[in-house]
Amino acid sequence: MANGLESNKDYMVGIDTGGTFTDITVLTRTGELFLNKAATTPHDFSQGILNAVEEVAKSMGTTPGELLRRISLFKQGSTVATNALITRSGGKVGFITTKGFEDTTLVMRAIGRADGLPEMEIKHVTKVTKPDPIVPRRLIRGVCERIDFAGQILIPINREDAEKAVRFLVEEEKVDSIAVSLLFSWLNPAHELVVMDLIRKLYPGNGLYVTLSHQLSPVAGEYARANTAIINCYLGPLVQKYVDGLDHRLKTSGFEGTLMVMQANGGIVHKDQVTAVGNLQSGPAGGMIATSYMASLLGHGNVISTDMGGTSFDVGIFTDGYWHYAREPIAQRYRILQPMIDIESIGAGGGTIAYVDSSTGRLMVGPRSAGASPGPVCYDEGGKEVTVTDANVLLGLIEPDYFLGGRKRLNREKAARAMEEQIAVPLGLSTVEAAAGIYDVINSKMSDLIRKQVVRAGHEPEEYVIYSFGGAGPVHAEAYAAELGIERIYIFPTSAVFSAFGIVTADVIHTLMNTHRVWMPADPADLNAKLDEMEGALMTAMEREGFKRDQVSFRRTFFMRYKRQVNDVPVLCPFDRFTPERVAELQTLFNRSYEDLYGEGASFAQAGSEIIAIHVDIIGATPKPSLKKFPLAGADASTALKGQRRVYFSGAVRNYMETAIYDYQRLRPGNRIKGPAIVEAPITTVVISPKREAEVDEYLNIVIRL
Repeated sequence: MANGLESNKDYMVGIDTGGTFTDITVLTRTGELFLNKAATTPHDFSQGILNAVEEVAKSMGTTPGELLRRISLFKQGSTVATNALITRSGGKVGFITTKGFEDTTLVMRAIGRADGLPEMEIKHVTKVTKPDPIVPRRLIRGVCERIDFAGQILIPINREDAEKAVRFLVEEEKVDSIAVSLLFSWLNPAHELVVMDLIRKLYPGNGLYVTLSHQLSPVAGEYARANTAIINCYLGPLVQKYVDGLDHRLKTSGFEGTLMVMQANGGIVHKDQVTAVGNLQSGPAGGMIATSYMASLLGHGNVISTDMGGTSFDVGIFTDGYWHYAREPIAQRYRILQPMIDIESIGAGGGTIAYVDSSTGRLMVGPRSAGASPGPVCYDEGGKEVTVTDANVLLGLIEPDYFLGGRKRLNREKAARAMEEQIAVPLGLSTVEAAAGIYDVINSKMSDLIRKQVVRAGHEPEEYVIYSFGGAGPVHAEAYAAELGIERIYIFPTSAVFSAFGIVTADVIHTLMNTHRVWMPADPADLNAKLDEMEGALMTAMEREGFKRDQVSFRRTFFMRYKRQVNDVPVLCPFDRFTPERVAELQTLFNRSYEDLYGEGASFAQAGSEIIAIHVDIIGATPKPSLKKFPLAGADASTALKGQRRVYFSGAVRNYMETAIYDYQRLRPGNRIKGPAIVEAPITTVVISPKREAEVDEYLNIVIRL
């Protein structure tokens, strides 16, 4: 497995199961890529995956069974965990904590009332309430024990107390799983291990799912650490059942290789090493991996990664050649302590529903989505509510007879009737004006999210290029980029399945974050000992994946802050071990990172600083695609011209224009396209508005310049 492609196998596969479509990318031994997608099947996600395999097999001229037989690594990014958390369809969880702290997850923090809510909702203070707890008070039990801040046992755990708690949860409440999070267990896990030992002795072999907080999050922060253990238990049995079921279904269909599962830290792991909470947001993480790959290839240091699919719009920031992890990510409305690439999402996709608010009479778009079933009105599969895709069809941006390369015909007339009844008449607009309004509103929402992400990182949008992907992304990319003043937009041949492309290129990654508070200048021996401990634990995990020490690399990040401050800054460490000189260099790197974030002159080295936490990734590389460069063929794109159609452009134009339609597959490097124009590919559409120009580069990427 460590070598990726086995000697008798020819392919690796990346799958991204989204809310509307399941995307697939096949990587051959020679670096060639095959792409396709199929509708997601929420009732049984594995069926959508097999449908995607069937579609890509057709394009490769083979059968699904033969393709599966020749796959070495099947890498899968799933929405199973995310959907279960959104719909609150996880298991029944019992929670054991330190006596006296039973209400921690219920009290939350002051900010917990607003965590995970969009700004528009937060403004209505009187309506903002805490989320319903995943574990209600009756399923929380405290045990008598206490470990102090230094990891010393002050009060040994009361075994009788712990046994009563376990018996109550299992025998009386019939829980599916038990989460254990005791005070300061991240420093000394002895008491959590006692609880685990009791559970295993009392109920051997009954399949009870158990999570100990110190194993997932050896980090300070009792509230978020407890949430992490609880959510892992809430989703764990479901994710485990799904992964095992998918593996079984693939194997009965001819697959003989290894199933790997995408995690939110940007890496894949063997199916037996999956953590359910780590599976959250695994699809969007694939997009960030693809962004990293393309940025390295194209020489871009600063990239805004934008993924607009059928359900959501995901934004990640790639700065100075590196993505960042969210320090304390929010899963739905719960803060957790789990390594996740910092990606923010809003309900803004092709299936996002538009409506006129009954109280204000204003046009609203999102966050609800029509999803894969029933989908937009134009799908003609039972959808009744107007969506962004319906608006795009009525504007002429999407050709109804060429959706998914002609595999699906869209019903323009039905979309027009719904638009008129639900949006146009209530607002006193024409049907096309109503559609243009939806297009403008969704673009503004997306540009606002991008602006917030970039400014929060201490930068300005103009410093970045945009990578636009997802099936709906290239339809809207130019519009939200224009609002931000970003000059270059890149759309790739893989854009429609970009997250799946990222997943197929993903390396095996395990991540560990430890709280480790020391004042600077730190003792080099202390830092080296901590790194040895963390890297040793990570190497053990990687050996289970089939890697040897000389086949892995490490990425080390230190979280630091000035004394008396509460906000820390991540500092990527360029060396593996410390000397006094390197400790001084780390301090210099922190000062520089602080000023990069907060502005020149903002640092204050005289205040002194401290290390708060250490984050280490271990990386085992897998084979990568070898994207081919093609010779330039000249500016004339006429050989790719399919025809013309009338398209309504909003913004400054707000009128119909005769628009050239091009076939993406017939474009050649060096071709230039002047707007207004539309480029159609079998699984996406690229919009180039008036007064804009696009060029095809040597990798067949479309580069739109504003």
